Amino acid sequence: MSKFDNEILQVADDIRTITIQWATNIAREACKVMEKQLRLKKFSNKKELKDFFDRSTKLLIEARETEPMLRNWMKYARHKLKAWANAIELADAFAEYLTWINEEEKIRAEIGVNLIDDWDNIMTHCHSGSVTKILKTARDQWKKIHVYNTETRPLYQWRRTSTDLVKAGVPNTMVTDSSAAFFVDNIYEDDIDIRKVFLWADSIRSNWDTINKVWSFSIALSAWHSGIPLYIVWSLLKLDMTGEIWIETRDGKELWPEAPEGLKILNYAFDMIPAKCITGIITEFGIIRPENLIKEAKQRYPWMLE
Repeated sequence: MSKFDNEILQVADDIRTITIQWATNIAREACKVMEKQLRLKKFSNKKELKDFFDRSTKLLIEARETEPMLRNWMKYARHKLKAWANAIELADAFAEYLTWINEEEKIRAEIGVNLIDDWDNIMTHCHSGSVTKILKTARDQWKKIHVYNTETRPLYQWRRTSTDLVKAGVPNTMVTDSSAAFFVDNIYEDDIDIRKVFLWADSIRSNWDTINKVWSFSIALSAWHSGIPLYIVWSLLKLDMTGEIWIETRDGKELWPEAPEGLKILNYAFDMIPAKCITGIITEFGIIRPENLIKEAKQRYPWMLE
């Protein structure tokens, strides 16, 4: 096995072990290593290029099979390969993605900040650079907001974003995961008036089911029950056209490393946000209703439907 394959194996292992985490980071690191190796490696013919591409993308996709953004951009590169692309053109396709994800995050922030008003109490859950970008942009525009967020057990991903928000001067309060749904509700719990909820989505299926970090289901139902607008901050590149993305469960040791022998632990990593709870999906192409996602994908990224 060449040193090139070893580097791809290392990235795949880092994705599998959650050393690399969060959807955009996973896709970004996979695209980086593919671009690098395609520029360095020499191929004597197209079959050799295709074999390398198939082997490498299979390794990366299987490292996190519930991640559609990674899968979709690999599909885009395969689309290029079918068009008789050479290694450098394929590398350019991965570089194109790396440029585009930075641009679309900026676009979503410009769209999302217009939904935020002075004195909004905003609830969010789990880590998302895109959601954080919107909240920091609101602060940059001197909007008076307060952000409430969960701790996101068991890995406590939101600590990273809370640190970023505090450094950016965004007032921030953390609540426990288990109290989040009750806290969001403005009917039975009215000490804090939540005005809007912003969530990321790990994927959205073609039937509009939205998958996100576990506890999103209860937060979304609570917002819907109280008539609170809920916006999903999301890239259209994360649309799951295969219908093969499932609700991921993880090893129980993630919750309790020294659990008593014989105890079974069901550790859901994600759950579902019902489409009826979603006010709009903030994408790089504007705010879209769930039922219009397929139409938009056909127009913007027709290769996703191949």
